[in-house]
Amino acid sequence: MVLPHNPLERRTLMSTTILSFQNRVVIETLHNEGRSLRYIANYLGFSKTTIFNELHRLNSEYQAGLAQTDFERKVSQRGRKSSLTKNLRSCPRSMIFDILLCKKRV
Repeated sequence: MVLPHNPLERRTLMSTTILSFQNRVVIETLHNEGRSLRYIANYLGFSKTTIFNELHRLNSEYQAGLAQTDFERKVSQRGRKSSLTKNLRSCPRSMIFDILLCKKRV
């Protein structure tokens, strides 16, 4: 994993490129100026494929704010879903273990 020293540097995590909001604003600006994918990719230091995928993230015209919202929504849906009920989620962890142990003893 490469940690950025400035907000426009690239950040990768397990071969997935994560663009910052500042990167998305630069992509939007350069794309609206009519710059090529190669120019935008070289300017930001990403691959052409990353820029292409980012520009096609939305089904409409690319907007950095909407792309960031879409990214954050998808990130929040990653991972394993909780199997705990709403009541158990609000309990402290020690109470949950006590409840589970009592069920096993019965």
